[in-house]
Amino acid sequence: MIKFNGLGHINIVVSDINIASSYYRNLFGAIPQQEFPHFRNIGFAKSAGFLATPEQVTASIQFLEIPGAGVFLELMEYHQPLGITQRTEKKANDINGVGHICLRVHDIDNAFAQIKNSPETRLISDETSYRPFKIDTITPDEFHFFDPALENSQEEKQRVCDIIGKIRYFYFIDKYGVQWEFEEGHSDIGA
Repeated sequence: MIKFNGLGHINIVVSDINIASSYYRNLFGAIPQQEFPHFRNIGFAKSAGFLATPEQVTASIQFLEIPGAGVFLELMEYHQPLGITQRTEKKANDINGVGHICLRVHDIDNAFAQIKNSPETRLISDETSYRPFKIDTITPDEFHFFDPALENSQEEKQRVCDIIGKIRYFYFIDKYGVQWEFEEGHSDIGA
């Protein structure tokens, strides 16, 4: 069994690290922590799967912290070799890679307004009525716990129903094709 001790970072491959850094500083208030300009390292290249010519791999790397989230972004611009530059955006229900990354926020209406007005960022829906919606009320028979003790506790099951009934969220896609969820009200998983 693998033993984990936390989330390391979220990697986003970008075409220009300075533009990307500025974008995430403006979008999330992200704070740059470290930068490795034109980084060349054979061990790094081999771990990334470039076994044939690892000495030719060059990438600029920058780590930014999203304040209050305990999450780090690892922006990476490959100078050599260049990868595919065409993006394919996916819908919330498409299968392929990570669906979205969720960050909890304190004021979802303010966060929504900021994201909606952020350049090069788009909401998951172009409908003018799209906004953060509240999840409808659920009942204890609509889900189950894997832990038998929790499953048999009506109090715990109702607690989850009460939490779910307070959750509001929305999705958006950033300029690099990463789908994000901003969520308010969820306090049971990972709290």
